[in-house]
Amino acid sequence: MGFVIKPLEPQLVDSVVRLEELCFSVPFKKQDILSYLENPLWSFLVATHENELLGYISYYVNFDECQICNVAVFPECRGLGLGSALVEEMISQAKKRGATKFFLEVRESNLSAIKLYEKCGFSRDGVSKNHYSKPLENALLMSLILD
Repeated sequence: MGFVIKPLEPQLVDSVVRLEELCFSVPFKKQDILSYLENPLWSFLVATHENELLGYISYYVNFDECQICNVAVFPECRGLGLGSALVEEMISQAKKRGATKFFLEVRESNLSAIKLYEKCGFSRDGVSKNHYSKPLENALLMSLILD
């Protein structure tokens, strides 16, 4: 299946909300996403096929640092390389905005996400105890520092 990665457009916000609710125990609400879209530090990239949402990534860039917030792909679309493509395009876009340091937190139990981030060059830096709720879980702290 071919896909296109592009900035989130307003007509796909409801689809992002559905994906958030499907993938995260504490999802972004529609109003959160709309307010983030108005903030020049924040960005959302979406992977689409024929204007249907397949997955997305949200992040913000502040000076030379980029914080990855969420990466999500609909279950039926996993294994197609969407996650890697989204992370790689996010890195490319954030670099254009001056980012050289990339950070994220991921649930320790989310082995597929950890594998994705390591494939994209991120390293494990530490653990944040009891970082997540619903259920309570540690976060693995990861980073990617570019020269």
